[in-house]
Amino acid sequence: MDNTFLFVGVAMLAFLALIVLAVLALLMRPWLRAALHAAPVPLPQIIGMRLRGNPPLLLIDAYISLRRAGISTTIGEVENVYIDSRNRILTSNDLVELVRAHDG
Repeated sequence: MDNTFLFVGVAMLAFLALIVLAVLALLMRPWLRAALHAAPVPLPQIIGMRLRGNPPLLLIDAYISLRRAGISTTIGEVENVYIDSRNRILTSNDLVELVRAHDG
């Protein structure tokens, strides 16, 4: 009987650990990508993107492209352009062009 409770407890902890790792992977992948490309984005902002239903990887890819092209913008501005034109954006390049047109 005691072994059953121990097994159930360990199984629940393992399941909880898998859930935590999955959530961290969803948050850390875009954050790490931005950080490695010298375009850091705070984790709370990535969480906010997810909560607002915006794709962090697409927004961060566009942000990295804009920063590498020497265009001074923020991830917030990129997200605002995405929200304004989400039905016209299929790739990060589409978003880059719309941000350039918005700033230009």
